[in-house]
Amino acid sequence: MSVTFSGLASGVDTASIVESIMEIERAPITSMEDKQEYLESKLEVYTEFNTLLDSFYSSVIGLNSESDLNSYAITNNGAEYFSITTSLLSDDGSYAVEVVSLAQQQKDISPEGFADTNETTLAGELQIGGETLSYEGVTLLELVDLITEGDNGISASIANTGTENGYRLLLSADSAGEEIEIRGTGSITLDSAVDGHTVEGTKAHLVIDGVDYYSSDNIVTTAIKGATITLLAESDSTTKNVSITSDTENVISEQLAEMVSAYNSINEYIDTIYASDSTLGNSMKTVQRNLKDSLTSLASLGLESNWETGEITFDSDKLAEAYGDDPDSVIELLMGSDDNGGVMTRMDYYLNNQLNSSSGFYATKESGLNTQLSRLDERITTMETRLEKRQETLEKQFAAMELLVSSLNSQSDYLTNFFDSYSSSSS
Repeated sequence: MSVTFSGLASGVDTASIVESIMEIERAPITSMEDKQEYLESKLEVYTEFNTLLDSFYSSVIGLNSESDLNSYAITNNGAEYFSITTSLLSDDGSYAVEVVSLAQQQKDISPEGFADTNETTLAGELQIGGETLSYEGVTLLELVDLITEGDNGISASIANTGTENGYRLLLSADSAGEEIEIRGTGSITLDSAVDGHTVEGTKAHLVIDGVDYYSSDNIVTTAIKGATITLLAESDSTTKNVSITSDTENVISEQLAEMVSAYNSINEYIDTIYASDSTLGNSMKTVQRNLKDSLTSLASLGLESNWETGEITFDSDKLAEAYGDDPDSVIELLMGSDDNGGVMTRMDYYLNNQLNSSSGFYATKESGLNTQLSRLDERITTMETRLEKRQETLEKQFAAMELLVSSLNSQSDYLTNFFDSYSSSSS
């Protein structure tokens, strides 16, 4: 540890002098640190702006393809018996629906039960439809594999009834509503022609507006245009009403309102930044102007700009009027046609570029600012090292001066004492 005694010989506070000199020489570092702080604040501003831009983009992608308009208001009085969903091909309409029966697979279970699945050996013959399967010396598990691998429309599995000798062969038809006769001799004895099936296979049957529809699946896609009906339960001979109404106008209205709100958040943020730093605020205005131009091109749908505040307003009544007059033109303005891209398509493309993680607005700003911050770090480190050596040199120089002054003081004291003694002896 270095211990210094400032100014003991000279009476001058050399430590304060060194400190003052270093403070002056450190001024460029302070200036660079202030610049770093400003650059970091800029990066924070750009980060927040990018978040707002991303939020705006989320509203755009909700309205940039025709699939986004696949929205219908559905009234279903038979929700406990069936559900219904729509697609782009759906039409408005009202329907009376009755679920007569659900689709179910034919099932047969062996009357015999076994104590295990992989030790007891079985032998016999199974006639499944027109196919005959002979087996001998196989376990229940192996018999399951033999049946399932055959091309007979039947899949096999093992049911465990939880009782003694409770493992039983379960045969299920691959398709609902299909009837396949099964006869077994030997270890497995079945005769569905005589005894019937454990579960009879049936097709789904529903009646819509008096027309019968049948399906081998409980999901029916051919009864109502563009709609998928999922059958849940039989409706006990009662008819349930369903209405399907296009909700496209509401979808467009909600998305436009969301976009306007997201844009106004961007506008307010830039105004706030501009009030304290016009240069920084201006750096984001190019992006803002492009978004504003796109939105105001939808003036016919009720979007207008307030020239004083810069905010966008949305009049949903104007959209309703435009959509009521010509819905196809509204959709084409938003989505475009085969020849021209729509407003939403163009905004999607523009925002994708601006939000690109390597070449977008924020990525470019971040890269440039980080480069500047890194260079400042290097310069500060270099200057700090130089100033440490400078301070060490100054301290050594002042220490040497103190030694010299101390030596001169000692000589002065000696000469003073010498002449005082000489004067005394002479008198």
